[in-house]
Amino acid sequence: MKHNRTYCLAQMLTTFFVISCTEPFNLKSIDFEDTLIIEAIITDEVKHQEIKLSRTFSLEEFTPSKENNAQVMITDDNQNTFEFEETSTGVYTSKTAFGASPNSAYTLTVITNNGKTYKSQPTKAPNTVPINSLYASVEIDKDTGNENISIYIDGFNGSSSSKYFRYEYEETYKILASSWVAGEFIVSSTGQLSWGELCCRPPEKRVCYNTVASDSIIQLKVENTSLGNPSAFPVRVIHRDNPVIRTRYSILVKQYAQSLEAFTFYKTLNKFSSSEDVFSQNQPGFFNGNLFSVENSKEKVVGYFDISSVSTERIFFNFSDFFPNEPLPPYFEDCTIFQINDISKLTESVINNKVVFHSLVPDQLPNVVNASCGDCTKIGTTTKPDFWVD
Repeated sequence: MKHNRTYCLAQMLTTFFVISCTEPFNLKSIDFEDTLIIEAIITDEVKHQEIKLSRTFSLEEFTPSKENNAQVMITDDNQNTFEFEETSTGVYTSKTAFGASPNSAYTLTVITNNGKTYKSQPTKAPNTVPINSLYASVEIDKDTGNENISIYIDGFNGSSSSKYFRYEYEETYKILASSWVAGEFIVSSTGQLSWGELCCRPPEKRVCYNTVASDSIIQLKVENTSLGNPSAFPVRVIHRDNPVIRTRYSILVKQYAQSLEAFTFYKTLNKFSSSEDVFSQNQPGFFNGNLFSVENSKEKVVGYFDISSVSTERIFFNFSDFFPNEPLPPYFEDCTIFQINDISKLTESVINNKVVFHSLVPDQLPNVVNASCGDCTKIGTTTKPDFWVD
């Protein structure tokens, strides 16, 4: 499941604001601070850039509140202004498409609905560093002995001045419903259940696609690599039994060249968010980015105005490319064929999309399988991505 990066950031910092000891206590907010969160990553890609605004939330709440009706703009050092408009609650998109130039410095300005003004320090984009290659390789885990497919990136040019990188990826995989048949249950308007072995499941429900974005902070500092060149930096490691590589798999990797300041911010954020116990004795508290309140220098502002240059690369592979003539990884769900020998319970399971028809049994209720085994739309979409290559 893809985590909401803003939610995690807000939750993490809310915890830091309200906890200062490790003595037993009831889990509730203490001196909660209502703080603006700014999530702004502007790249050199010419596109409609996006900025998200929200607020920290107390431990009694579950999600951050969105900051709406704000004025958002970015100004470069040539006095060009790029205005943003609220396209959904808390999400602001630039009115015109633009990309950051490495020769310009950019300043973010946010004026909230209550009239408070927040700004960033002037920030420049590092030079673009192309991805030299992206490839997959079978590896043996030294600790477990398991076979994995590792996705490696070679994204460093020795002549480049950029030494700090952050990575994101989107993985897309093809899904073939393992127990698809043409037969289908039909529930009438009166709730009566019927079925036919040759009717009526759409064949499109046999082939689907699903795309999942990375939800962790992946970074590389070149000076710390033992080889001096990250020619084998693993961006993603997939166990050979992971169903995402069961049929055909693709990964799009984005390489962000960062400044030292941006790299340090994300490194600190990653350290905080990956802590196994946020109630441990190490309570780091609030850490500053490059954002500040114009009216009140002591007011906390969460987030970082990041200007990055981006390079992208995509690869495809099939499971059989690495494991020819070997059994496929398990499906996403248990696809054992079974029966529900009670018509009312069977009808309820069909209505609730828990099972689908599989096969007829003489003088008995039909066999069924878990819904996703016969209908791939429970896992993905039937729409084939524009970039997909079989």
